[in-house]
Amino acid sequence: MIGFGVSRIGAVLVPYLTLYLVTQLHLSIGTAGQILAAFGAGWVLGQPLSGVAADRFGRKSTIVVSLALTAAAYGLLARATTVPELVALAAAIGLVFDAPRTAITAWIADVVSEQQRARGFGLQYWMLNAGAAASGIVGGYLASSHMGWLCVVDALTCVAFAAVILALPATRDQPITAPDPIRYRAVLADRRLLTFTGLSLVTLTVYQQMVYGIPLAIRADGLSPAVYGAVNVANAVTVLALQPLLQPLMERSAPLRTTGAGALAIGLGMGANGLVHSATGYVAAAAVWTLGEMAFCVGAAAYVTELAPDGARGRYLGVWGAAFGGSALVAPLIGAVALDNGSGWLWTGSTVLASACAAVFALQPSNRRPARA
Repeated sequence: MIGFGVSRIGAVLVPYLTLYLVTQLHLSIGTAGQILAAFGAGWVLGQPLSGVAADRFGRKSTIVVSLALTAAAYGLLARATTVPELVALAAAIGLVFDAPRTAITAWIADVVSEQQRARGFGLQYWMLNAGAAASGIVGGYLASSHMGWLCVVDALTCVAFAAVILALPATRDQPITAPDPIRYRAVLADRRLLTFTGLSLVTLTVYQQMVYGIPLAIRADGLSPAVYGAVNVANAVTVLALQPLLQPLMERSAPLRTTGAGALAIGLGMGANGLVHSATGYVAAAAVWTLGEMAFCVGAAAYVTELAPDGARGRYLGVWGAAFGGSALVAPLIGAVALDNGSGWLWTGSTVLASACAAVFALQPSNRRPARA
C-alpha cells in the first residue's frame, strides 16, 4: 500500500495534460480533446487486459510489467511534440498506467475477508490520495513551464514502485487457477456487472470533468495553473482528513448505498463549478465532489468483488475498470461540445446525469453475491 502511494506521488502528468497541450504546445481545445480521447481509448482496452493478466499471470507480475511500460511511455512523451506522436503515446499511457490498480484491488480481495474488504479498499484509496496530495503540489509548480520534468517524475516513481513490488515475497503471486476457467464471455453475460458498469461509466464521465472541464474553466476565469494544483491538493487532503472518519460508516453500509451516495455528491460538487469563479470557490466545490469520489470508489470496488466468482476477480474488476477508461474517452468530447455552447450546459448536465445514476443505483437488487451452482 505504501508503495502504491509513492507511485501516485508521481502521477502528476495525467491531470495536467490538458493544460500542457493547450498552454505549452498551443493546441486547440478540440485537438487536446482528441488526444485525451486517445488516452481514454487506451484506458478502456487496458483495464480488461490487466484483469485477465492478473488472473492468468499473477498480481505481482502484472503490476511490475505495467509499471515498467508506463515509465517508458512517460519518458517518450517528454520529447513528443507532433499530434500523431502525442496521440500514440496518450493511447499507450492509457493502456498501462492504471493496470496496477486493477491488480492491487484483486490482490486485496484475495487476502482480505469479504467483511473487511471495504476497509481494505478504503486504505488503498487513502494511500492513493496521500500520493496525490504531494503530486498536486509538485504538479502545480512544474505544469507551468516544466512538463518534461513531470514526465521524469512520473517515470521515476513508477520504477520505484516496481522495485518495491519485486522485493515482496512471491508466495501470493501465483496465477489464479480453477478447474473450469472463467472466460470473458461468461463475465460479460453477468447482467448485474454490465448494468453496474454502465452506471459507473456515466457517473465517472461526470467525475472526469476534473481532468478536462475544471482546468479549462479555471483558465477561462483568468486564473493560473496553480489554482488547478490547489484543487488537486484539496481533493487529496479532503480524503486524507475525512476518510478515516467516514470509513466506519462505509463499512456498515451496503456497497450499493455507498456507491449511490457517492454518485449524488459527485454530481452536486461538479455542478457547483458552474457557480464559482475564484480559487476559493473551486477548492470548496472540490471538497464536495471529493466526498462523492471517495464513497463511490470504495463502495463500487466492494460491490464488484462481491459479484465476482473465485478465479475471476481480475476479469470482473477489468470490465468495471473499463468504465474509468470509457469516461476518460467520452468526457473530453462531451466537455468540448458543452463548453462550446456555454459552461452552464456542462455543469448543469453533470448534476442531472450523476443524480439520475444515484437514483438507479438505489433501485438495484441486493448486493449479495448471486448463488452459483
